Amino acid sequence: MSYYPDREELPPLGALCLDYTDDIHRPPGDPLNELSFQFPIIHEMVENASLWNVVASEEYTEEFLQKFVNACDKLADRGALGIITSCGFLAQVQQRLAARIRIPIVTSSLLQIPFLLNVRHQSEHIGVITFDSSTLGDAHFRGAGVTPEMKERVSVIGCPPDGVLRGIIKNGDPYVHEDLEAEIVNCAEELLKIDPQVKVFLLECTQMPPSAKAIQKSTGLPVYDVVTLIDWFYAGLRPKTFVADEFKEEGLRRRLRSDQELKQ
Repeated sequence: MSYYPDREELPPLGALCLDYTDDIHRPPGDPLNELSFQFPIIHEMVENASLWNVVASEEYTEEFLQKFVNACDKLADRGALGIITSCGFLAQVQQRLAARIRIPIVTSSLLQIPFLLNVRHQSEHIGVITFDSSTLGDAHFRGAGVTPEMKERVSVIGCPPDGVLRGIIKNGDPYVHEDLEAEIVNCAEELLKIDPQVKVFLLECTQMPPSAKAIQKSTGLPVYDVVTLIDWFYAGLRPKTFVADEFKEEGLRRRLRSDQELKQ
């Protein structure tokens, strides 16, 4: 078994927040809710990072990118060990941001695509569920290190333009978990009908992780999201402690080796 020390003993991760007039509800499972993790999270809002400024198909301007750099610098000054974000569409600036800030950053769950493709059979596809499939495109996949060859094994479905998730984020509609979960599970089921080769799901949007378990239960397939990425990210930045080895003395004896093992 491995564990982290008490939360107050751990350095925080810094989280880039979008510039909402009134932020959306963020339950446990959302990366901006500290209860999603065993380690602390501190927040910093990015000036003018409104919904449709961030969820964009075209590359960000240098002026807009600098606002993210400024927020990252503030988080570093506040003691953040690394930086996460609150929108998967920030994948497009992963490499540009990493080159300009002094602590490591993970911008999007999409960064897991190359890894997941490597651990799955070449006939298997990844199903990406996104906030907006009409906007998610080459700039975002390229930013996440997804090559055109890799992209051939990725199928994408977006939540309905007039659906629950869009209503919550765009219009400020009430957050009803059961309704949101049903919509995202339906997206997963629909994507399997479109592409039966999908054998693993990846959730782009940071509002989707609370529904991951329901997707897995409905489809029987593995589900990855920004929370799985952040857990991995922090585990490297601050390795866990393992329980004491109760058989330590047993490890001190010299082990026998066969002739075959001793051959050079």
